[in-house]
Amino acid sequence: MKLFTIGHSIYDINYFINLIKIYNINCIVDVRSIPYSKYSKQYNKDIIKSILNKNNIIYIHMGQEFGARRENKELYSKDRYLDFEKVVYDGDFLKGVERIKTGLNKGYNISFMCTEKEPEECHRCILVGRYFNNIGYDVINIIDEKKYKTQVEIEKDLLNEYFPNRNQISLIPDLNKSDKELIKEAYKLKNKKIAYRLEE
Repeated sequence: MKLFTIGHSIYDINYFINLIKIYNINCIVDVRSIPYSKYSKQYNKDIIKSILNKNNIIYIHMGQEFGARRENKELYSKDRYLDFEKVVYDGDFLKGVERIKTGLNKGYNISFMCTEKEPEECHRCILVGRYFNNIGYDVINIIDEKKYKTQVEIEKDLLNEYFPNRNQISLIPDLNKSDKELIKEAYKLKNKKIAYRLEE
């Protein structure tokens, strides 16, 4: 089964609607913890829900299940950023996973929506997309009407970003790890870079 992710960025709302229709999406799952936009008010929860519904697209806010800000302090690292590897075991997250599975089984074409245009800079891809990819779903991260990246392609990009010299024999043990091990490490590094941090 396919699952999509998309960032609303500062897109004109008509462009956004046409974009998701190109990919035959009929259900948007908003994974923003705070479903409001300072710069693009057309994506505030009540407004975007109304617009989507008028276009026969279901809107569901699942910030509690899939959001990047969590109230449970145990889900944060000792450096005070949200640890995605802990979040995937959280009860709310797992309840959300079951709801998504139910929706897919009912035939909905679902896309997770957040703010950032580039998927690798957003938890919808690095946390949520990764999880669903790992349990066997074909995750497609939409960039525009002609371009998307599968989660597998995202992982290749992460390897190139964090371990560009990985194919060279190295005296540094980390660079002699398998691609699978390096992908896991790259996700951790990206997690640390983009994650929400608790205030001191």
